[in-house]
Amino acid sequence: MRINSTQKSSSSSMLPALAKGLGPAGVKRFPYINLVTSTIRNKREGLTSNGRDFELIATVTQVILDKGTANDIEPKTIGEGSRGRVHSHSMPLQLVVRALRRRGKGWRRISVDRVRSVLDNCGQLAPGIISVVRPEPKPDEPEIDSDPAHGLIVQQTIDACSTVERLQREAKSKAHVQFLPTLDHVATATLSNLSHSELLELNTGVADMVRFWQPSAFNVSEVNDLVTRIEALARVVNQGRFVTARLFGSRNYGLCSNQSDVDITVSVSSPRGSGAQETDASNRNFFRDLAAILRKSTGFTRVINVSHARVPIIKFVFVTPGKYRLEGDISLNGSKGLAKSRLIATYLGLDPRVRQVLSVLKLWAIRRDITNHNTLNSFGLMMMAIAFLISRKVIPPLQMLATAHVTPQAWARLAKIHHSPHRIAMLYPAINSASAPTTPENASAQLGGSAVRCLQSGADLPEWIVEGTRAYYLNGGELNRWCSPNHDSSATLLFDMFRYYGFEFNPRLHAISPRLGSTTIPRASLFHLPPLDSETTIADPNKWRNNVRLLAIEDPFDLAVNCGRNAPPEWVEGLLWEMRRAAWTLLPSEHPQNRHHAKQHSPLDHLLLPPTEKIYCDPGIWASAYHRALQPPLPGSMAPVFDPAVDCVPDRTVDLEGMENAQLVSPLAPRIRAPNPVLQPGQMRHTF
Repeated sequence: MRINSTQKSSSSSMLPALAKGLGPAGVKRFPYINLVTSTIRNKREGLTSNGRDFELIATVTQVILDKGTANDIEPKTIGEGSRGRVHSHSMPLQLVVRALRRRGKGWRRISVDRVRSVLDNCGQLAPGIISVVRPEPKPDEPEIDSDPAHGLIVQQTIDACSTVERLQREAKSKAHVQFLPTLDHVATATLSNLSHSELLELNTGVADMVRFWQPSAFNVSEVNDLVTRIEALARVVNQGRFVTARLFGSRNYGLCSNQSDVDITVSVSSPRGSGAQETDASNRNFFRDLAAILRKSTGFTRVINVSHARVPIIKFVFVTPGKYRLEGDISLNGSKGLAKSRLIATYLGLDPRVRQVLSVLKLWAIRRDITNHNTLNSFGLMMMAIAFLISRKVIPPLQMLATAHVTPQAWARLAKIHHSPHRIAMLYPAINSASAPTTPENASAQLGGSAVRCLQSGADLPEWIVEGTRAYYLNGGELNRWCSPNHDSSATLLFDMFRYYGFEFNPRLHAISPRLGSTTIPRASLFHLPPLDSETTIADPNKWRNNVRLLAIEDPFDLAVNCGRNAPPEWVEGLLWEMRRAAWTLLPSEHPQNRHHAKQHSPLDHLLLPPTEKIYCDPGIWASAYHRALQPPLPGSMAPVFDPAVDCVPDRTVDLEGMENAQLVSPLAPRIRAPNPVLQPGQMRHTF
């Protein structure tokens, strides 16, 4: 059949671009919304065109069968493999066209060339079923003239009508738009259907993840040696000034592996009496000199000074004596990063389930190629998890307490804050003031000592100002008194978190705040975050992607910073579908033949299965996952409307379980208990 030219060129041109997202460093994990909509439009146009072509062929075969001449033809005429003479029908092409024109129904003006072209295409799909041939002239007859329609005979086998119907069904099945399953049944599912042994195995696997994602003692030692070495080189650059180098990020709080990035902050004391401009110039010179001395040092294979970034950093690659290839960043005076790392470390120490849930979450994001620095980094993902765990009372909101003894009345007070925009605004009056931006000099005066009070005791919370932001949180020996009222297992919490974000969380309405311990804060209540900009129309995909901030995750210290600000709307919708899939993988099998048997593969192996390349080859299948981004558009928009009730029916849904089961049995499928490899320079790495 005829292939729609627009569809063919579009799919071939977009495949290389989409394939780039397969790598762990890929910026675009999910296809752009304009690619999704254009693919759907092209497929529908191609399906309509192919339907008209098949209708024409079916009519032609019926005309020939009714009015054509029955005859026997040689086997070679209908293709190789035929034996004996085959009964068939034939009819001059001009007579076929005349008969079509008499039938009406859109055939009144059909041309000979149109019929000839469609029949030739059908002959390529099924050689010998129907064909157009020029009969050989007899010796006593004159040469056939140049008219292409003169003397042409349409031949078909006796079963041409049934064959055309079969080809039409196959082409319709292939040309229909296929979508990812919506997995709606998971929204109300629980892990209660798992047997005791299955649930115990799942919890054991989650607990093993903590031990699996631990760097070796030798790797930790080499990283510490690297930090000491960078500190010594920094002191050489800044002689006479106090210099220290410290780890922050995943290497600081321990959710890392041998291949994890090494984030280092170098603290340099400013000369006495120096002004702000003089300090900035001194810092730029320091970074330039430090990068120069690192390039000359043994083991550093690449050093790049990124001075144009919002926070200047030095990116480096270092090969340790033990042949570990470490990639990392060096920032200057990053005390805020240290404070955030200590906050996460404190949450991890409160309850062992926190470390288990976050370990699986981070490994899942790596294996599924979700987190990266250009959309949502692992810090933002952890803030989503911590806010959820606080909302389930697994851990307390450390930024709202002065004691670890939290009564139900204190949780009730926190719930009242969540539902009161005025109370949220009054927690930090400086954010709501129209004065100059907060600076280290005026931050304490603007915040006010009575702005935030402990939920339990009502006492004023201390004011810890780090780089001009309020960075207080409860820590110390007081936390030994914490006892969680939530007794769910780590596997249950993991499943509930994936299910909540996949089905219940609405990014258009809700913002995530680890500071307040809630995932359902109304976006308008966090007035300091950039708005959603819901007035933007989908008609302009570039404007839609650049202006809409669909995902709102409040930074625990920088309240005006949205950790999800760089995530485009289709990426957010893809992330939420991945959350739905993650919850689905932890449930028993859906296939009838596997429903009463043990699962063939570990749920965690299924959860951590890398995305198959088949999903990237066709952007159109993501339409069901982009249900919010493809809502009925504003008046004047050209984006197609996606209705899951109409467009996403079972016979057009990707067999996700069958596809992933085939991927799991592949010898190349990774297993979670594989040892940490030592990557050599030039190899791909998974950032943790």
